[in-house]
This record gives sequence, C-alpha cells and structure tokens, in this order.
Amino acid sequence: MPHIIIEYSIASLDAKSQETLLHDLFNAVTNTRLFEASNIKVRLHPINTFKLATNFNGFIHVQCRIHGGRSNQEQQILSESLLSVLKGYAAMKTVITVEVVEMNSASYAKGIA
Repeated sequence: MPHIIIEYSIASLDAKSQETLLHDLFNAVTNTRLFEASNIKVRLHPINTFKLATNFNGFIHVQCRIHGGRSNQEQQILSESLLSVLKGYAAMKTVITVEVVEMNSASYAKGIA
C-alpha cells in the first residue's frame, strides 16, 4: 500500500513522460516516509474519450488508495507531494487533481500468485 492510480488524457503525456512520471511519483511517495518502498504501487490509465470545460485541453487525475489510520496532515503531505510532481508534467490548460482515498480494510483482500 498505497496504490497510486493515474488517469490522464492521451494528449497530456507522451510515452517518455509516462515512464518518467511513474518513477517520479514513486519517488515522491517514498520521500514522504509514510510507506515502505516495497509496498508502493503506481500505474497509469490513459483515457481516450472525455469531456471537460471548454477552456481546458486535458487532465491528469491521481487517486491514492491507502489503508485507514493516516492523519489528515499525513494525507495532505501525500497529496501535496503528488501534486507537486504532476505540475511538472502538465501541458498548458490541463486540469490536475489528486485524491487520497482510505480503503475499507474489511473489504480489502490481497493474494499473490
């Protein structure tokens, strides 16, 4: 944990930027010292079709799914760390959002095959 899930409009990131962004977000989460590096998972989901307000060209949205128990301050540190990395990747008129979501431990299951 955590799961860092990035949704983005295709025009917002080229292939080289995608790889670098994965690396930079992973490092940003590691640098918060809130999680062990061995537990961090980062993945990208490109979005081909979307609708935004007419004055925006694209978007990058990060959802950070974590187990409960982190303070509001720790969640804010995590959110701001991710947002600061994203700002370096966004093209002009790109909406950037970050959301930290606590997962329900009772419904979370994990298996390794």
